[in-house]
Amino acid sequence: MSLEDVSLGDRRLEGVAITGIGLSCALGDGARQVWRAIRAGDSGIAPTRRLDVSTLSCRYAGEVAEVASSHPRLRGRVDRATSLALTAAEEAVAAAGLPMEGEDPYRMGVAVGTSVGGLDRGERFHWELLREGAEEPRADLLYNYPLYTSADALSIAFQFKGPKVVISNACAAGSNSIGFAADAIREGRADVMIAGGVDVLDILSLAGFDSLNALDSEPCAPYSRSTGLNLGEGAAILVLESESFARRRGADILSYVLGYALTSDAYHATAPDPAGAGANRAMRAGLAQAALGPAQVDYVNGHGTGTPTNDSAETKAVDALFEGLPAAPMSSTKSQVGHMLGAAGAMEAAACVMALRDGVLPPTVNVDESVELGRDIVPNRSRPQDLNVVVSNSFAFGGNNCSLVLGRRPSPSHERAEGRVVITGAGPVTSIGSGRRTFLDALKEGRTGVGSARLTDLSRSRTKLAAEVDTADCRRHVDRAYARRLDQIGLLTLAASRLALDDAGLRITKAASDRIGMVFGTFSGPVETVEQLSETIGTKGPHRVNPRLFPNSVMNAAAGHACLALQLRGPLSTLATGCAAGLSGLGYAADLIRRGEADVMLAVSADELTPLLHYGFDRVGLLAEDAPRPYSASPTGAVLGAGSTALVVESLEHALARGATILAEVKGHALTSDGYRIAGNDPSGDAWAESFRRALADAGMPASAIGTVFGDARGSAALDRAEAAAVAQVWEPGSVRLANLSPYTGHVPSTSALMAAVCATETLRTGWSPQIPAPERFLDGVDGYVAASGQPDGRACVLTAANWGGTYASLVLAPWTTDGASEQIATAGEAA
Repeated sequence: MSLEDVSLGDRRLEGVAITGIGLSCALGDGARQVWRAIRAGDSGIAPTRRLDVSTLSCRYAGEVAEVASSHPRLRGRVDRATSLALTAAEEAVAAAGLPMEGEDPYRMGVAVGTSVGGLDRGERFHWELLREGAEEPRADLLYNYPLYTSADALSIAFQFKGPKVVISNACAAGSNSIGFAADAIREGRADVMIAGGVDVLDILSLAGFDSLNALDSEPCAPYSRSTGLNLGEGAAILVLESESFARRRGADILSYVLGYALTSDAYHATAPDPAGAGANRAMRAGLAQAALGPAQVDYVNGHGTGTPTNDSAETKAVDALFEGLPAAPMSSTKSQVGHMLGAAGAMEAAACVMALRDGVLPPTVNVDESVELGRDIVPNRSRPQDLNVVVSNSFAFGGNNCSLVLGRRPSPSHERAEGRVVITGAGPVTSIGSGRRTFLDALKEGRTGVGSARLTDLSRSRTKLAAEVDTADCRRHVDRAYARRLDQIGLLTLAASRLALDDAGLRITKAASDRIGMVFGTFSGPVETVEQLSETIGTKGPHRVNPRLFPNSVMNAAAGHACLALQLRGPLSTLATGCAAGLSGLGYAADLIRRGEADVMLAVSADELTPLLHYGFDRVGLLAEDAPRPYSASPTGAVLGAGSTALVVESLEHALARGATILAEVKGHALTSDGYRIAGNDPSGDAWAESFRRALADAGMPASAIGTVFGDARGSAALDRAEAAAVAQVWEPGSVRLANLSPYTGHVPSTSALMAAVCATETLRTGWSPQIPAPERFLDGVDGYVAASGQPDGRACVLTAANWGGTYASLVLAPWTTDGASEQIATAGEAA
């Protein structure tokens, strides 16, 4: 294979067209019905019926009337969120007239934003355990509990096998998912993405917001009364296509994604920066990406929750955007459908698309027009207006800001950025030690962190093995006063981030903080905090929820805390695509730098270990009773571990300018999906192998340029066999060495791959990689990879991660030298 064989071809950025919309929310099912209700000024906010809120202060919500419990595209029952997402996606795909045959499925992907997902299934499992004991909870409830379930279902239903991601930036997740999907298209990794968000009303969310006194006792009135919010539920899915793909097939283009931007407030765990500085930077950066200015904005669809802090901060941000200019009208769709959490940004983007199409301003309803308004919030009734450019804002807990820029016409075409991206620091927090050198020394000594649990009560589990991290050690790296605010995952995240920054010798200054951000990946997020809240609700009632705990219950809370503690104000995103989240986050961070959105990003992943989490894994039969044996012909299961890892990722120019030590270069990455089944993986390994090939193509390298593959096998039969099959499709036995960390650190779901990245930086430097302990018998064919010789000089490494449910991430790390790593690798590949 030559470099030409794996090249991505055209290096110009693709325009991103929107060609289909699917909606289900409190205003009805179907985009046509919902848009008609929005234009009429209707409100779907009404007394809550499905959940018992009698002990809470607010009785209103934006509820979906009917949701199917099964779906024709999937076998068996599905959770409420998955059903809503499937229904909306079917409408969007049909409206777009997407061709389902004859196209490359690996160029069609899925991006979903969510905060709650199948949480109600997890709550039922937990409450059954509390009421009935360890033998009674139904294991099947856990298959639909993870946040990534709805994304897996969409991939299966439509057989989209390209990039798949789940984003959980709380209330900014839906808009961030659309931005991520647009990136995948613009960067040439996909032709089509179905993107949006889904969330359902859940008692934990209602109780939590109620504990913060954030809910309105009446239907909310953003930007006018501003006395609180109403929660809502539903799904909003958009079909995004490359402009060339849409025009080639004669699609009806509704509008275009012109740009988007992410920022961090670094101000407070729940409250926005009162000056609106982070929100203002997000809007300006999104417009700059689209080569537009504030004077060209015709309408702002605001975040507009109805809480006094949000409404005040956002209006200040918008006023600052239009300073010296006539302010564009701004309205809040949440006044009609409620706050749909992870789906909110996608719902509002859909409303903007229809507003652009029809030349209509959506209203803010429930406005008392007898009171003088300080700005045009399109009170109570929609009205016609020519629209060419709109901004849609989403601002979330943890200071996460995302602004989308949509337009009737495409942006001017411009060259894809070709900046180089390097890793300059690493901060692993693991069961065998913390800090890069300590971790690597422990691996070289063959030390393992797997053993009988000492810190975690595993009395409910069949197996007592775990790879634990003592969070007391994390506190050594965290300011004592700040540590009191943090739960387990917060401590892990901040400790790893500080270790990585110290390792990189990077000091964050106020002047540079806007250009330094974070992408955070996690498998199950703050499960310790969620467990505590769930137990309170199940045993004492929702009105007894602790308001100090609730802000830490969202998936992005740990990242928000870290950005606040470190004063990072650049792009901020949280990925929750299960075991693929950490490595996907590293790829996303590299892309943001390569495009010039940041100079430095922290790519961080963290996973907790709690008694309930361990019991859940054991209940579905995934855990081993003895040492983990990856690639064994007789697999016994995984050993669950805790830990975190942060990598400092920089533009090459920034690293060289400050004289940083460069550990590795990020050359390319890819995401694929097998579309096989919920919680299952295709044993053929075809989609996994495709992630290898596409990562190599993105890196511009032949397979022969790779010396070591860091695998994600964990002692689980289906995944281990699929990985072995995937490796064999791309590399001949003996041509690469296979390495794996699970015998040493346990399986730390989203974090194992970033721990492997730390190890890979040493492999690139010295050729060493950790040995895989030999089981009684390896899987057929694996021996040739395990026994391969050490890493030859100049060869690159591939890192890979796989999630239950069929998401695969692969990323290429190469050595960096002053005379150019690419030439060195190409020469090594030709010699091989």
